[in-house]
Amino acid sequence: MPDAAFHPDWLSRPGDTISGLMARRSLNVGRLATLMGRDSHLVRQLLAGCVRIDEEIASLLAKHLGGSINFWRTRQKRFDEALDNATGALHPDKAQEWLRFLPVADLAKGGWITKGRGPAAVRSLLAYFGVSSPDEWQSHYMSFANNFTYRTSPTFENKLGALSVWLRQAEIEADGTVCMPWDADRLRASIASLRRLTKLKNPMSFIPKLRSICGAAGVALVFVKAPSGCRASGATRFVSADKALIAMSFRHLSDDHFWFTLFHEIGHLLLHGRDATFIDGDAADSSSKEKEANDFAAQILIPTGRLEAFQDVRPTTKSVIRFAVSIDISPGIVVGQMQHSKLLGPGQLNHLKRRYNWDEIQSALSSL
Repeated sequence: MPDAAFHPDWLSRPGDTISGLMARRSLNVGRLATLMGRDSHLVRQLLAGCVRIDEEIASLLAKHLGGSINFWRTRQKRFDEALDNATGALHPDKAQEWLRFLPVADLAKGGWITKGRGPAAVRSLLAYFGVSSPDEWQSHYMSFANNFTYRTSPTFENKLGALSVWLRQAEIEADGTVCMPWDADRLRASIASLRRLTKLKNPMSFIPKLRSICGAAGVALVFVKAPSGCRASGATRFVSADKALIAMSFRHLSDDHFWFTLFHEIGHLLLHGRDATFIDGDAADSSSKEKEANDFAAQILIPTGRLEAFQDVRPTTKSVIRFAVSIDISPGIVVGQMQHSKLLGPGQLNHLKRRYNWDEIQSALSSL
């Protein structure tokens, strides 16, 4: 079929081909970036569809992933044509409505889309989400948003546009993450190893180990800062038959919240099968599955056999530290669980919690 007749009503990004070839060659984002002599951010932008494949990039992809330079040029050309057709077919009113719904400024600031207004912004969003229209975006993200189980405070309004952006970023990160095939038994057997990492203070120390342990069980563990309006702490879903995704936002930047959320998401994977997608935010349990995941996480952090001793921990720094040492976990996590169980007030002993910042998190991620 000649190029002039190629007018698909779907968008297949070159990034999809790149991620498939990366998986086939067991290349993660950092490794491919090193081979290409470019930074990891560029590879992520290629996966997201917000950087065009020019002659130089086509040559690098051909060398390190396969295919000819012409293959990659043609792949980009057809994607550009499909984007132009989809953008041109969209009614201006529909386009403006979509732009108002999404945090376009945050996306551009993070380098996930090209800066622009009007049709240029719409074109970038279509590329980012890999859809041919806002209706397709809504079908893919908003229809299963109705099935999400939220652990979210009723006093906060969840902005689904911002949530969809965060989820898309997590999917792109998962595309560039190399994993073994999904293995529930291996993940369950790894819980003790994961729990031991709670005592490590620096994300540079525990993030690579977390990624490695989860990847060996078929879980792409990704860390994506939530954009404005997105109050998600974590998310769980299967992105393919052989790969599960856990997305973490480090939203509260404290060890008690981070580790509880991580084990909560692992609970969803082990207890609730492949079909559901779970988005977890702030507060009250809203379903039996959320309660099951909460109980799963709580029992990992405070073993059932130590619950009686936990109930007797005095609200003092010395007592909390002594108990934390006895169960081989960080004092901040004990404080968080005591606050949740109303054994401490929300402002008590917070100095025992370890605090993170995004600079050290990004440093840990850049080393992967």
